[in-house]
Amino acid sequence: MFDIITIGGATRDVFFKTNEGKIISDKNIPSGRMLGFEYGAKIVPDDTYFSYGGGGMNTAVSFAKLGLKVAAKVNIGSEGTGSLIHKILKEKKVNTGLVARDKNLHTALSIIISDDGDRTMFLYRGANDNLEIKNWSVLKNTGWLYISSLTGNSENILGKIPDFVLKNKIKLAWNPGSLQLERGYNYMKKLLKTSSILILNEAEAKELLQSKNRNIKTSDSILLAEIKKMGPEIVVVTKGGKGSYATDGNQNYREKALSAKVMETFVAGIIMGRGISEAMKLAAKNAASVVSKVGAQEGLLTIRELKSKNEKRKIKV
Repeated sequence: MFDIITIGGATRDVFFKTNEGKIISDKNIPSGRMLGFEYGAKIVPDDTYFSYGGGGMNTAVSFAKLGLKVAAKVNIGSEGTGSLIHKILKEKKVNTGLVARDKNLHTALSIIISDDGDRTMFLYRGANDNLEIKNWSVLKNTGWLYISSLTGNSENILGKIPDFVLKNKIKLAWNPGSLQLERGYNYMKKLLKTSSILILNEAEAKELLQSKNRNIKTSDSILLAEIKKMGPEIVVVTKGGKGSYATDGNQNYREKALSAKVMETFVAGIIMGRGISEAMKLAAKNAASVVSKVGAQEGLLTIRELKSKNEKRKIKV
């Protein structure tokens, strides 16, 4: 019996750090800026870093490091990169029995170009777009499902999730992707009603709420209350450097420093029987550690390390 099964992407991440790019103003694009390099040039980065990412893989590794029994349902290519990801998952104590190897598509790849400021990313979704569940019975052996962003044909999985979790009394933690949010409330409402934990950043929360009511105000308290009415048992909204807030419908909670990047730590805290406030503090500690590293998995703390950090602040774990 697993504590949780994660469903989502697995990606090879390559970080290039260089200051050779030139920022070009362009009022015709949302950011107002473009990153340019000399045409035909060969750019030698100041530093290069190889890592792994993808919502399905990142969350599985994090849950395993926190001591939960976890399996990852991801789709990777049959080439060497896919084999590396399979090996890493096993080394991180993630069960790989549900990992699929795609014979037609390569493992997803992200090229991240960074300077001293923002990052520019090139994304090849590859096998991530072709994740499918042919045998749903293998997912019954868990207490929780965690679903991260699903793209391409993989999004078809979502339509079967609500009835599956209800029928099998499985709790659902959901971090919707941009495609689901673009489709809006009417597309998402059945999943929202069956979610035990819904995780959104502030922009996503506003987008979801306004897809139901374009004229509604979007203050922090209204966001929480209105999205809670959509059905989730617990709603968590992250605000980047401004922290996060959450509600269970009875009480609102706030944490000063909590990133969306490690919200699986919050979910793990709930699974382990912590309250919402305590789970948010655990996640905040993990977020602070991850931010100091390159990549989404580096810097993740074990539950013992989190406990040690919290004891210093006299927080019982």
